[in-house]
Amino acid sequence: MMKPPIATAISSHRSLQVLLALLALQVVLLLAPVPPQLQNLVNYLPLHTALETLAIAVAGMIFATIWSVRREQLRPGMMMLGCTFLGSALLDFSHMLSYPGMADYVTPSSVEKAILFWLAARFLDAASLLAFAALSLRPSVKPQRPLAVLTATLVLVVLVHGAVLKEVSWLPRTFIAGEGLTTFKVTAEYVVIALFALAALLLALRMRDGSMANADLFLAAACTAAMSEFFLTRYASATDIYNLAGHVYKVLACIFLYRAAFSDTVRQPYALLRATTAQQQALLTALPDLLFVVDGEGRYLDIHEGSGGGMLTAAGNLRDKTVRDVMPAREADTVLAAIAEASMHGLSRGAIIRLSPTPQTPLAFELSVARAAADDRGTTRFVVISRDVTEREKNAEALRLFSLAVAQSPNTIIATDLQGRIVYVNQAFVRGTGYSAEEAVGRNPRMLQSGKTPAATYQAMWTQLAQGNAWQGELLNRTKAGVETVEAVVIYPLRDASGATTHYLSHQTDVTSERRAAQRIEQLVNYDQLTGLPNRRMLKALFTRLCSNSEPFALLWLDLDHFRDINDSLGHGVGDLLLNLVAQRLRNSLAQQDVLSRHSGDEFALLIPQAQAEEARTCAQRMLEAIDQPMQLAEHTLSCTASAGIALYPQDATDFDTLLKCAEMAAYEAKSQGRNGWQCFSADLQQRSARALALSNALKTVLANDELHLVYQPQMDMHSGAIIGAEALLRWTHPRWGQVSPAEFIPIAESNGAIVAIGAWVLRTALAQVRKWLEAGLQPLVIAVNLSAVQFGQANLPRLVRRTLEDTGVPAKYLALELTEATALKAPQVAVQHMRDLRELGVQLAIDDFGTGYSSLSYLKRFKIHKLKIDQSFVRDIHSDADDQAIVVAIIQLARGLGVDAIAEGVETAEQARFLLQHGCREIQGYHLSRPLAAPEFEEFVRMHAATA
Repeated sequence: MMKPPIATAISSHRSLQVLLALLALQVVLLLAPVPPQLQNLVNYLPLHTALETLAIAVAGMIFATIWSVRREQLRPGMMMLGCTFLGSALLDFSHMLSYPGMADYVTPSSVEKAILFWLAARFLDAASLLAFAALSLRPSVKPQRPLAVLTATLVLVVLVHGAVLKEVSWLPRTFIAGEGLTTFKVTAEYVVIALFALAALLLALRMRDGSMANADLFLAAACTAAMSEFFLTRYASATDIYNLAGHVYKVLACIFLYRAAFSDTVRQPYALLRATTAQQQALLTALPDLLFVVDGEGRYLDIHEGSGGGMLTAAGNLRDKTVRDVMPAREADTVLAAIAEASMHGLSRGAIIRLSPTPQTPLAFELSVARAAADDRGTTRFVVISRDVTEREKNAEALRLFSLAVAQSPNTIIATDLQGRIVYVNQAFVRGTGYSAEEAVGRNPRMLQSGKTPAATYQAMWTQLAQGNAWQGELLNRTKAGVETVEAVVIYPLRDASGATTHYLSHQTDVTSERRAAQRIEQLVNYDQLTGLPNRRMLKALFTRLCSNSEPFALLWLDLDHFRDINDSLGHGVGDLLLNLVAQRLRNSLAQQDVLSRHSGDEFALLIPQAQAEEARTCAQRMLEAIDQPMQLAEHTLSCTASAGIALYPQDATDFDTLLKCAEMAAYEAKSQGRNGWQCFSADLQQRSARALALSNALKTVLANDELHLVYQPQMDMHSGAIIGAEALLRWTHPRWGQVSPAEFIPIAESNGAIVAIGAWVLRTALAQVRKWLEAGLQPLVIAVNLSAVQFGQANLPRLVRRTLEDTGVPAKYLALELTEATALKAPQVAVQHMRDLRELGVQLAIDDFGTGYSSLSYLKRFKIHKLKIDQSFVRDIHSDADDQAIVVAIIQLARGLGVDAIAEGVETAEQARFLLQHGCREIQGYHLSRPLAAPEFEEFVRMHAATA
């Protein structure tokens, strides 16, 4: 129970003051001498009767007060106290009627009879008050049944009356006339006093701890009753002052008890009711919700706005109206359904209605309906609380949307507590990792670790999070299936309203595809796709890094010899296999710090850190030896060589492009010196390179500037001695450089593409000259024109020849086209088709420099040529070199076997001419016959030779 308020504490203080006053009065009465007139009071009977009547009335009021609230929740022992005091009143009534001087009450009245009723009543009072005090210490005691307690009390009263009125012999004596009170009487009184004192002690304890309301009044009643009994142990006459005082104190004790009972059962409940009513009114006033009392039809019986005032103004006066009168039909049906549910189950909660006092302010209300007691007419009433949940609905909708956004996010979302235990994962996590939500919740996210994320990454992450900051980075994780993924991760702390971190939230995006694409792009950008070697871009980046170290290093340029021939003849597949095998051999021959790269085609470059010239030359030689070993490629066994150039940093150049160009020039110098070797860059190479560049630029305008001309070297049939033709040879006269050797400018023209236009000019010029000679009456001659590999590779070559023959009007039989064996074998199928087309035109075909290339008799047979031209390198030492002699004889015999003519070039002596003639070669060309001549000189030479033949 609640502790008594301040007013109760003041009342307790007053009760104790009265109790102390009564005690003081008793002390005075007991200590003061008793006057004779007070030892035997006259007219004592009326006073006794009045006092007993008052006591009986008060005891009856105690019973009536408590009995009237028997159906309420009473304090433990209260009903017993009321019923026993009713019994006490009945016993006191019999005591009053049994007093001497009163009419006989069943049996003659006497002091002893009256005392017996008195003692029985007092024992009943003391025992009940002690039991009440004891029960007050045990508030959980089961409530007593009022009728049972009343019945038990009345039975006890009847038994006492039966014993006293029948004057049973075993009843002890209590009073002897002339002697006064007996020992039993006095002892009995002291026993009663002890019971009252014990009850007072228990009540004092309850009063001190403040856990019992009106404990002071109950204590005063017990103490006053004890003092009353003490008086009744001292009287010598039944009518003296002590007897009177005892009855007065008994009346006061009853009054104290009545006040306590009244306060406990009537005044205090009413005060509590008033307080509860006031509290309820305050709650209703403070309640932000609308409260209605309605009947079963939804009619408003009472309305309370609470602190939400003003929300009903738009609806006007609702009293006596129904919900259908003031609400849309849908909302009214919802309210009536809630009322019906409350009528059936006593309570209905959670129904939502939506009203719009104005179109701009739609509101949502949650209904709680409770069935209340029926009114006087029996109409069932319902209390309806209508709570404005508009903001809650908005927040709930926002929360629902947020929840859906999180759950359906395509990115993985993980929430953990501060110990790193997973408390939530979304569906993207389940899809991405293969772990179900049930498998993940409660575990640590380290379950996803692949072991490949650096420990420093996790350390940096936790450092940031421990400081309350967000962390962003990438983690290499592993799914449940063991698939490694790259996750772009953002982790940040979640804080409560006070700012304290409660959880961590992680957003993870699978960027595996992007990273693989980036790696693929990096691979494509920085590495050669055929060999896997770094490319030019990567090599340049490494060059820049080496330059930053300010240390010398070497750059090597390596180019395979005749790779194009292999590629063209055996196909690109074999060429790719060759490049891969070369790359592998080169890597195996290099030190770990050396960087090998492939630039394009058959070109490789190598960076050698901290290398001087000697180390670079040693490395170059080792690379060339690694390449110059037979290679088995599919069904082909090939031998390949390479040429290498060396440039040094910083001696030769300090920038990448220049240094690379220096190494490249050195490599081409090695090629020009016979291939399969290396050269170091030098200033002389720089000069030659500069000249080659100047020649290349000049060749682009050589035709426009009319700097080219042809000379003609006669060809003779040694059997007849007649001039049968001539070879047209190209010459270049530059205004600044003078005569430029064909051996120097033709390779340049072939490399920069100028040879195509120059070759067409040579063909047209030579045929035009033939036309002039024919018109001038010169004997018909066959003019031989050389075709470069570039020209022969042109798809329109047969059309060009046909058109030029038609434009110049020269019969095709007077034109012979010469091409080298290597040129024809670069693309054998194309060569066969071109030769077939040219033969159909009537043009003669000759293989120039035969024996210096990769001779292929099968293709030679398919080419259907007219003439084999023996290279001058075999003719030069034919008079002294047995090998050259054997080769020349073999070529002549081969030509005879193929049914074609053989012509030897570079014949400079009569001895060489005789050897050729003896072995069946009739046609010759060279300085033994004539040097190359200009067109007029050639015409004069032919006429003079014809005149002297």
